[in-house]
Amino acid sequence: MKYKFLRIMLNITAVIFVIFESVFSFLSEKFIYIIQKLPADTVRIIDIFWLSMNKYFVLFFFVVFLVISECLGILSFMLLAKGLIIPFMFVYIFKFLPFFIMKYIFHLTKDELLTIKWFNFCYIKTNNFIDYLMNTEIVLSTKQLIERLKDTVKDIKWKF
Repeated sequence: MKYKFLRIMLNITAVIFVIFESVFSFLSEKFIYIIQKLPADTVRIIDIFWLSMNKYFVLFFFVVFLVISECLGILSFMLLAKGLIIPFMFVYIFKFLPFFIMKYIFHLTKDELLTIKWFNFCYIKTNNFIDYLMNTEIVLSTKQLIERLKDTVKDIKWKF
């Protein structure tokens, strides 16, 4: 009985994880699209600004944007726990803005940031853990299930 309950909870968690990952991928694509539509001079000025900064200055802002993003994530789930669905969705979507800024900063300054030994260590360990999670049986089967559901919805849409 206890094993069955844990298995059900794990399945629910995996479904939620895969759904949020899908939302993140969609929003990430939209953010990149917006950045690409900016005038080239504007993007170049932003790039030069971040690339000319000291790596510890960049790290400070990286961490600030990470903390803001995570705090907004916690706030959004507190709203969800209280049953405030609409505010949850707005705050959860808004949490991606500082995350995308942080991701953009990291993309620009990755080589410089990874020269900081403890940061490099954390980066490697975090990526290894994410790879492990993404390759677990439960996540892979959940992704397959969601893909089948998407295909079914597409088939239904084409019939109407």
